[in-house]
Amino acid sequence: METFTAEEIAEIVHELGLPAELEMDENYFATIEVKSEDFEWGILLGERGPFFTSVVLTAKKSIDEEPLAYANDWNLSHIAPIVVFDDPASESPFVDEDGKSIVMMYWRIYFWSGVSKEYLSDSIASFHEDVCELLGLEMIDEDADDVSLPVRGEHEPIDRLLQIQLELRLRAPQSSRELARSLKTTKYEVNNVLYHQPELFEKEGTSPPMWSNKGEIK
Repeated sequence: METFTAEEIAEIVHELGLPAELEMDENYFATIEVKSEDFEWGILLGERGPFFTSVVLTAKKSIDEEPLAYANDWNLSHIAPIVVFDDPASESPFVDEDGKSIVMMYWRIYFWSGVSKEYLSDSIASFHEDVCELLGLEMIDEDADDVSLPVRGEHEPIDRLLQIQLELRLRAPQSSRELARSLKTTKYEVNNVLYHQPELFEKEGTSPPMWSNKGEIK
């Protein structure tokens, strides 16, 4: 099993162009705060340091909507799921000081089977992109309702890969949201191809990442 120190993970966040403030106590319980004027989320490393074998990426949001329905809608088309925690005192979902429901985007990454630094970097970048969408930092397309969810078995992986390559050949760079809109699919499916084919695609930036075919002149 691969391991990373808290400092190594913080450096990965920095290399993505994101702020990373590391806090660690005497028992090696570590957290990394990723925070700017526009966004705030965190990485929890637990208490088994200094060599950690997993991380938990978390971000929260207060919403007016019914939290379980909101979470279900989100989870249909995103890599990082939203969960709803109940307050033991009220046996109802947690609320903020304004009475809005609090939802948590939560993604645990285990370092089994030799997780590479590149994989961890891409996973953190993908999570940050979902944070931006969760917090409304990306423009929502008016035609988003026209995008249908993919049907299992409807597209072979090579078909979608080639479609993305052709779309980026026509216009690059593009965000995964723009690609999903053009290809009439979801950002989840597009990201699944982009982040698992680093030899074919390259990205710039983080809010959101902009993608191109590797080696092409922009």
